[in-house]
Amino acid sequence: MKVQTDLTYGQDELQKYDTYQPDDDGNGNTIVVVHGGGWWQGDKHKEADLAAILVNNGYSVVVPNYRFADGSTKTNLFPTQRDDVLDLINQLNLDVNHLAIWGGSSGGNVAFETGLELNVPVVSWSGLLALDTFMEENPDVKPVQVKIAADVKSADIDQDGSNKSYYRWLVENLTANGEVSFSDASPYHRVNDNTKPLFMANSMDELVPVQEVGIVQKEFINHHVRIDTLVLPGSRHAEGYLVDAINPSLTFLKDVLK
Repeated sequence: MKVQTDLTYGQDELQKYDTYQPDDDGNGNTIVVVHGGGWWQGDKHKEADLAAILVNNGYSVVVPNYRFADGSTKTNLFPTQRDDVLDLINQLNLDVNHLAIWGGSSGGNVAFETGLELNVPVVSWSGLLALDTFMEENPDVKPVQVKIAADVKSADIDQDGSNKSYYRWLVENLTANGEVSFSDASPYHRVNDNTKPLFMANSMDELVPVQEVGIVQKEFINHHVRIDTLVLPGSRHAEGYLVDAINPSLTFLKDVLK
């Protein structure tokens, strides 16, 4: 495959992206892969292995970095991360008829946000998609930040199960503790009749409460839009269950991207 790294799409030092392309013409479709990290940390280089899998299946892949949220200074709050990805897609003039967005954890959130704006299919692994519901149901949880070392692989991050304190900190940081309303930052509210299909995976006892699958699923059903769900036992998070989720995700993409 052909790889280009650290291409620039904006003035901020984080507004860079990598591309991965098949040596041949591939299948004509592009996947934008959005890295996780709680909207405040992480890096595109951790998605190189997933990008290689997608390229081996015929897809061209774009992996952006994006500006990080800082709730303490009220900078780059929601929807900055989504808007950065949208800006890159517009700059590259990607064909929305041959495009899907893929992400895990907070990257799954940004992927879904982007897919809703562009009306393109989405693969979301452990996406944080019902922030308002979590905040409503956990008012007494104290927020606690969790820093991840830069050399930790994506498949090893947040694999210890439920962590309500960290989830709450993430939401407060993204929204400056509600300065952006939790509802506005919860993408499931914007599902509509024109929304394209979603593949959603989650574990039973992980960082993202499995109840979010049902919340999102209900919205898709109400609007008669296809949603494929994969709920796995245990506490694995996002790329931690890649071995189980990759083939169903690829089958989904093959079906919705003609």
